[in-house]
Formats: sequence, C-alpha cells, structure tokens
Amino acid sequence: MPNKRAPAGRIKIDLQRRTPYRFSLLAARQTRCLAEMYMQKFGLSVTRWKVLAVIGHYAPMSAKEVAARTSLEPEKVTRAVDGLVQRKLVVRRQDPADRRRVILSLSARGTEIYNESELIRRAIESEFLDALKPAERALFYVLLDKLERRAAEIFVGKQAWRQIVAKRKSGSAAKANGRDATGAVA
Repeated sequence: MPNKRAPAGRIKIDLQRRTPYRFSLLAARQTRCLAEMYMQKFGLSVTRWKVLAVIGHYAPMSAKEVAARTSLEPEKVTRAVDGLVQRKLVVRRQDPADRRRVILSLSARGTEIYNESELIRRAIESEFLDALKPAERALFYVLLDKLERRAAEIFVGKQAWRQIVAKRKSGSAAKANGRDATGAVA
C-alpha cells in the first residue's frame, strides 16, 4: 500500500510500517504454529507452554520472576503453574534462603518435554530465520537488543505514553525555534 505524504517535517507511518502491528503479526503467526505443536504433542495450552519454557530456561525461579520474563499477567502465571504442578511437570519447593519464597523448577518429565519441545522450536525458528543471510541475522539480533533496551527505558508505567508525547512535543517546539531537543542552537 502506498504511503501518503505527510506534512513537511513529519514522518507518516502507515499501518504496514508500525512496529507493534508488524511484530504482533509475526509473533501471532509463529505462536499459532508453536501452540499447535505444544497442544498436539504435549497437551499444553499457550500459557502453560510459555511458563514451562521460561522455567526450563531460567529455573530455579519464583512465579513472580516467571511473570516478569513473559507477557503474561501474574494470575495467568499462577493458574498455569498450578496446572503444570498438577501434571507433575513443575515442582514447587520452599526457598531454603527465604522460607516465604516458593521456587519453581521442572520435574524430570517436565525437563523431557522442555528438551523435546526446544528441538522442535529451534527447527521452526531456524526455518523462519533462514529468510535472512548470516550477516542480516546478526544485525537483526543487534537491532532487537537495541529495541528491547529502548522499550525498557520508555515504556515504563501506565502513563508512559503521556511522557513520550510531551517529550516529542517539546522537541518539535524546540526545533521550530531553531534549537534541538536539548535546547542548543541547531
């Protein structure tokens, strides 16, 4: 789709160029493929396999730490952990250093499923990333790391959008007055 021209000094980003839109499409397609595999091979829902994968990679850890490493809400993590414990794929134990804290790790069966699913997931991801040459893939990871750091800086709190808009407005006003966003003469 053609990008309509924006007024001078403004960048118009049409829907096909918006990162949340593009990232959500890529993630949804890959997630659907993975969800089908996890359900058919292991009987795991999307939420449960995300939790299993995070615990498998980072354990031992608490449910709060699991939530921090996923896009899942804490109550969904709790329900997923309960289901995984019930299926004997995850083990809960009290942290010996802090008896108020519960630590999660994979059981022997959970580890088997995690290892088998990781082989399949890696094959799927490799097939997807084969669209990129090795140098492009390396650059892609550098760019993703950079965007993740930026997201962690600016998308903080429920009113983050207000701060971003205010900063952009003040930067536009400064440029209109012949100054850059720091106030220095441009």
